Amino acid sequence: MLLNRLLIAVLVGPELARWKAAGHWPALWWRDDDARQPTPALDRLLALSNRFEAPLTLAAVPDGDIAALAKACRQVRGVELAVHGFRHQNRAPPGQAAGEVNDQDEVADVVLELGVALDVFRRAGVLATLFVPPWNNVHPTLRKALALHGLGLSGYGERRSQDAPARIDVHLDLMRWKPRPRFRGAARFLLRARRLLAERRRAGLWDEPLGLLSHHLDHDADSWRFLEAFLSTVTPIRRLERPRFLNAS
Repeated sequence: MLLNRLLIAVLVGPELARWKAAGHWPALWWRDDDARQPTPALDRLLALSNRFEAPLTLAAVPDGDIAALAKACRQVRGVELAVHGFRHQNRAPPGQAAGEVNDQDEVADVVLELGVALDVFRRAGVLATLFVPPWNNVHPTLRKALALHGLGLSGYGERRSQDAPARIDVHLDLMRWKPRPRFRGAARFLLRARRLLAERRRAGLWDEPLGLLSHHLDHDADSWRFLEAFLSTVTPIRRLERPRFLNAS
């Protein structure tokens, strides 16, 4: 923990100081993917969110226990549930990037799939307003179907634009995925964060969100230690003023 905090202070601290001198603070946004049911790892994630008062968007796969996830999320202020695909199954043809929606899918069929997924969330008392495609694969057909449902979109790596005002992406992945899931490494993560923060500052994009991506089910010990240190330095913002749960106390 001490080493991570030292690295954060050295590698990102000066850039954060420039933001502060300009009268601004980064708009960090936090998304965690692949939830299907409550687990000890999810408990640990929500405990971090609660401890640091760090709002969190939890992307949940509709074939999981959404009611149980909603109950867990209601216990922590500022946690919302997003729809994470349909079944999180790779339907991409061989040689193409992994994804659930492909060139053979019709918009009407994807609209129907989205409707089924949204109904699952509604029955669990969740009014989901954001869709997170598995593998961050934003297929054009999916984009059209989301617009017809009035859903926001979250992928990877893009800034907000006038063409897609309801899109909010993540940009900083804690994990590396090949040949196996593992922590990306503090220096690699922080150097990318510093570069993206500097780009926003120089362009005057003070309110442009910088998205943090975690995967609680895949975290190793190094991932958890770094995430705790990072959240103690830069507190995320809320995507929504109030997460939309039905009959929430």
